Amino acid sequence: MPSSFKKLSKNLLLLTISVLGSLLLAEFLVRIILPQDRMITWLEMHSEGFMMNQRKGDAMQEHNGSVINYSFTDTRLRSTESNSDSITKKVLALGDSFTFGLLLQEEDTYVHLLNEKLKESGADSVQILNGGVGGAGLADWPAWLEKNGSKIDADIILYFMNIHDLERALSKNIYVFEKDSLIKSQRWKPRSFMQSLGKQKWYRWLQGNSELFTLVVKVLWKNVYFVDLTEGFDQDKTSVQIPKNEQLYIESEYSLNLGIKLFEKMNDWCAKNECELIITTTGFFPHAEESFHTTRLYNTMIDASLAWLNKIKFYDPSTCVDAAVNSNYDSIIIPGDTHPNRKGSEVISDCSWKLLRKELTN
Repeated sequence: MPSSFKKLSKNLLLLTISVLGSLLLAEFLVRIILPQDRMITWLEMHSEGFMMNQRKGDAMQEHNGSVINYSFTDTRLRSTESNSDSITKKVLALGDSFTFGLLLQEEDTYVHLLNEKLKESGADSVQILNGGVGGAGLADWPAWLEKNGSKIDADIILYFMNIHDLERALSKNIYVFEKDSLIKSQRWKPRSFMQSLGKQKWYRWLQGNSELFTLVVKVLWKNVYFVDLTEGFDQDKTSVQIPKNEQLYIESEYSLNLGIKLFEKMNDWCAKNECELIITTTGFFPHAEESFHTTRLYNTMIDASLAWLNKIKFYDPSTCVDAAVNSNYDSIIIPGDTHPNRKGSEVISDCSWKLLRKELTN
């Protein structure tokens, strides 16, 4: 073997050892100085800008030393075990991370607890499917239903309205309200190569085992994964249609009109697909201190001043939830987070059941 080849091989070996040593040292330093909760990403963004869960498979998330496991169906729902042959009525629950049950095992989510109440009441032929998606807002759901809804063939769409839903609809710009109608648009567009990368086995293994890689992924999600087509809602630079700057202020009626039209669009989808739309809330609206746009829409719905509320059933367990916790929402929130804990899920489930029992079991 030529001496030059031996020298090259030796240098490559030394380089490999050096790189691996540096990575191990970096991993050690991150765990000591900047510890990270590991997470195997399950969220995906459709090319049209709305959020989805992954199709099939498992994922995990770590929080305060506990590991939470998530499983998904072929239709991008959080997995719920059941005997499908015995199910005669399907209820598709939609909503954000509260409905998904972020940081909760499947059996602790309020969708699961509602299913348990159905069984206890003798209505075990009715099943609630968990379609919740973390980070989703009101504008995600009409687009999500168009792509995924018909595959599920639900009898009822049960939408859990939460405290940031309209703010997220404004931020994502998936629809723009103009001249009493909705125009399809978007803000964020995923980079296809990053989407593909996130599905690779080695990538997901590193997510589940390396705190250094977890930190890297956070940086990638913030700076690389998505393209902002609006350039920060810059009227001069945007490549898609966006509302005028003044329409994004709370003083404008834009967000209220947008929210109303988004609900109407969901209801129209249900009419075409032979299902019924029922809107309820998570019961957290007394806790919605800074969600100005969503709170205004909520108050308008509570006042029953919208004509379309005569067509869409709307329920709100907020009074029940507030009374159950004596206005102390910290008691039903996961420590170090803002999502409901097991007790919070039980409260939401109990209060929702009181209002929705007849709707679900009829």
